[in-house]
Amino acid sequence: MLLSCSDAYDIIQDNELPEDEAYVTIGHLRSGLNGAYAAYGPDFGGDAIAFNDLFTDNIRRGPNNNGQGAEEYNFLMQPNSDMPTSVWSNRYATINRINRVLRAYDRLFPTFNEADQRNAKHVKGNLLALRALCHLDLFQYFTVDYKNLSAPSIIKMDFVPSSPFDVYPRNTVGEILAFIKQDLTDAKTFLNAGLQLVDGETTLPSGVTAYNSVIYLRPVAVDFIRCRVALLEGDYPTAESIATTILATPAFDLANRAAYLQMYGNADAPGECIFKLSRVLNNNSILNLFYFNTNSTGPIDPYLTASRQLYDLFPAGNSANNPDVRRVVIFGNVVTPENLAINNFPIRKYVGSTDGPTINDVKLFRSSELKLIVAECKARNSDFLGAATAVKELRDKRISTTNVLPTYTSLNGALTDILLERRKEFAFEGHRYLDLKRIGGEINVGINRLESDAFSFSAPTSLAAGDYRFTLPIPTVELTANPTIVQNPNY
Repeated sequence: MLLSCSDAYDIIQDNELPEDEAYVTIGHLRSGLNGAYAAYGPDFGGDAIAFNDLFTDNIRRGPNNNGQGAEEYNFLMQPNSDMPTSVWSNRYATINRINRVLRAYDRLFPTFNEADQRNAKHVKGNLLALRALCHLDLFQYFTVDYKNLSAPSIIKMDFVPSSPFDVYPRNTVGEILAFIKQDLTDAKTFLNAGLQLVDGETTLPSGVTAYNSVIYLRPVAVDFIRCRVALLEGDYPTAESIATTILATPAFDLANRAAYLQMYGNADAPGECIFKLSRVLNNNSILNLFYFNTNSTGPIDPYLTASRQLYDLFPAGNSANNPDVRRVVIFGNVVTPENLAINNFPIRKYVGSTDGPTINDVKLFRSSELKLIVAECKARNSDFLGAATAVKELRDKRISTTNVLPTYTSLNGALTDILLERRKEFAFEGHRYLDLKRIGGEINVGINRLESDAFSFSAPTSLAAGDYRFTLPIPTVELTANPTIVQNPNY
């Protein structure tokens, strides 16, 4: 009877492609790698880039808003909310793609010739690095305490489940950190193996060269992830050492004003980007996070705009000629006296590039983050002068007027200023919520909006530092299917 029943659901469709036929050549492995990168979506609707600023204090209701974002802006966070569902589902779906390609790698590698094996190793290095990044995203959003090694974190997935009905409990913080660090160590080993010149070669194979660019996780990008991990677990000497080493490479120096503008307007200009997600005509969704439509002049009908509070953090003056290049990028030249009078600050960071209108790559790793990590680590080591110097070095690259060296006399004061600088530097790049979770809880800085910004959504003006909602709930889709899962506190 059981065998008879299985005929009803265990069906091979005519157009189904078995894995052993889908992955046969090195080209197929590369296609699988590209598919994994394409699946990774912090710029997808409801995901990190929109949420980090919307839930906190960088956004207000736009003139064409019909309720979009009201739930997040009102601090209404539940297991069935968009953000936890989006991040959990997207990262684990991406991890599943990665693990399937890794399984194909294990099957195919012994059959490849030496040249294809080198290319395959480089592909595997990329896959392991991306798997570590996905786990790190999940770790940051769903882990309550990054430093409590025995506390529950997320589910480690380093294999393809044998059945869609298999369920797994949450691993501990210590287990997840160890797993991420091991993936990063292995990733760099495989990447470097693919990048080694052998047998008298003077140039790398074209396949390796093509996959060793800013839109892939190169060895330097792996080190960047290692730096973030060290910062989260409180290993500040390691974080500072990695950041300092990367910044010492001329190619990864802080972008000056001209390079900064080019970085957001020219798709081929990496600026200070160490890793970015490539977006082209058919998968550019980032502008849709803030606008309904576009026309020949650019995006129109904004349903989310920048907050007045964020706008006021920058020097006054016409946006197009503002001393702070970050305000030029964020607001362009659309903040007219008329817009200013009604608190309308359209977001212009992603209006398009040389690839076309509304097409922008997603900047994920930048040198400025490393510079602020150096500042934070020095402050935590009571080197307040060193921390202030690092912050001033960043401001000197961003602000054309004279910048006074900050004066820090306490860790709290230094972290408060560094948190402010991170807010300005990474607005609408997916940092603010996580920064307030990690730093704000330590120095008692929560969400404090202007009344006029909060009123635009009839929302609260504040959320206390350390509130339970600075950790996302395990989403309903997992709770329903997985009886072994444990929910985060207070949800």
